[in-house]
Amino acid sequence: MQTAFKVSSRTYSVLLTMYPRELRRRFAEEMTDVFDQQLQGAWDESGFAGMARVWLDAIGELLFVALPAQIGQPIVIVPTLSLIGNSAIFLVLMRALSPLAALCRIYRH
Repeated sequence: MQTAFKVSSRTYSVLLTMYPRELRRRFAEEMTDVFDQQLQGAWDESGFAGMARVWLDAIGELLFVALPAQIGQPIVIVPTLSLIGNSAIFLVLMRALSPLAALCRIYRH
């Protein structure tokens, strides 16, 4: 079980890089300590199900706190918009080419 705690703690530490640098600099150690305490308490109370709940809370916080804070950074906005635009173009092209692919399949048989 200690291995699961170590892996969870290390994984959470890595995920903290999604938070803004200043927040990490000031609070990363405390955040990791609180996460470890929550994980231990959840394990003692309800085992793997408790650990899963702690992870769901941590992932929710990452999605609704860390990512929006990072997206507001100018260095993130341009690549994000580029990724969204390229993805949209790819999906439109795939949609446009899907009838052609179906036609090719018909002629192969």
